[in-house]
Amino acid sequence: MKMGIYIHICWRDMIDILWSISSGLQKIHDFGLVHGNIHGGNILLEETENIRDASIADSGLIGPSFKPYENKIFGVIPFIAPEVLSGYEATKASDIYSFGILMCMLSTSTIPHGGRAHDKTLIYNICKGLRPKYNDYTPKVYLELMEKCLNGNPFARPTACELNEAFARWVTAVCDDPEPSCLSKQFDLAENINFLNLQSKDYIRQVNIHNNAIYFSRDLTNIIMNRNRL
Repeated sequence: MKMGIYIHICWRDMIDILWSISSGLQKIHDFGLVHGNIHGGNILLEETENIRDASIADSGLIGPSFKPYENKIFGVIPFIAPEVLSGYEATKASDIYSFGILMCMLSTSTIPHGGRAHDKTLIYNICKGLRPKYNDYTPKVYLELMEKCLNGNPFARPTACELNEAFARWVTAVCDDPEPSCLSKQFDLAENINFLNLQSKDYIRQVNIHNNAIYFSRDLTNIIMNRNRL
């Protein structure tokens, strides 16, 4: 096992970061493109005195949604949609699944499936419905949107436009509006629980990472094509 270190991000910053990412993803999809390789390692975070801005690196951008490249599958297994792990082409909907994994990673301050080997057994289990764990105190609206993104049916997932609109509403309610609302209270409660948890342990948290957990993009074509040979 390897040791990983993850730092807590407050909920206000988190939804602001995800709003920026969803905005970038919407622009990609509006151009008729599919990214096809979204994962934690290609999210670029720029922080100024009062602003955190995030964007998706174009590394891995596979091009037009109707013309994927060379029948090759690249990526990080925990971030790849089950239909792609089953051998189907990457689509806008599979980008949304990857976004849902980002939501889970940020809300738990934990990389997805860190305690498992990233091999064909994990691929098989994801295709059978395995998803990363989330915190019990995750705000209901956040959890519901995340679960929609992680739906096994790609047609049931929201669009990038719908994600961007949802996060825009949340940023307004939680970050901009001084008056408390039902929405802002959900995030405030989750933040208070996070704060209490951090009082009982170090601010920087360590978790065990499997030696065969791989979080950089690689060619997964052979592993995925041989996924049934367990």
